[in-house]
Amino acid sequence: MKLKNVRDWVGHWLGRTKMVLGALCVWGLVFSVTTISRLAVAFDYDDTLVLSAAAYQKAFAHGSQPYSPGFWSVVNQSYDLEKPKLVAYGLAWIFRVCGFRVSIMTTRPEIDAGGLRKEWRHLIARGGFIFVADQAAKHAQLQNGNYVLYFGDSDSDIAQARKAKVFPVRIKRSRRSMHKNDYHPKAMGEWVLPLSQY
Repeated sequence: MKLKNVRDWVGHWLGRTKMVLGALCVWGLVFSVTTISRLAVAFDYDDTLVLSAAAYQKAFAHGSQPYSPGFWSVVNQSYDLEKPKLVAYGLAWIFRVCGFRVSIMTTRPEIDAGGLRKEWRHLIARGGFIFVADQAAKHAQLQNGNYVLYFGDSDSDIAQARKAKVFPVRIKRSRRSMHKNDYHPKAMGEWVLPLSQY
């Protein structure tokens, strides 16, 4: 009886070990292909990767002229108030672990953004926090990299990804988002990531 128990125990753990080794082999293959091909994915920042309403509220309360350099300085330095969106943030890390270069794009001006870049340095590739002048400039950035996916919340994000011939994925905005315009999920026939508002 004891010998049978030992045999069952060894068989159980041997089976689990084979499953783990198989998963590691698949991961190694995916990692190798994506790394050698230098495949990349990009995420919009505000309302896609993070809920940034608190940073904007702090800037509005600060007293600076809205959307002035002082306003953007407060927003960019208030990254500690921003909350990563669980689904998008988790997905970004999955892509990172699988060997994809991960970039973040934002239409914020690059004012006092050193701390913000440093905050995201573990997730993104070197030079992967990209500040663009406006929504229309995103497609040029997407064309310059070897991007296969772009995650964004706004209609403009979807349009710019398609213009760059990159597959777009819509991330839903949180109900607490301060941005209400340029947002019509599924209206452009894009794929919407379920539960991505959280």
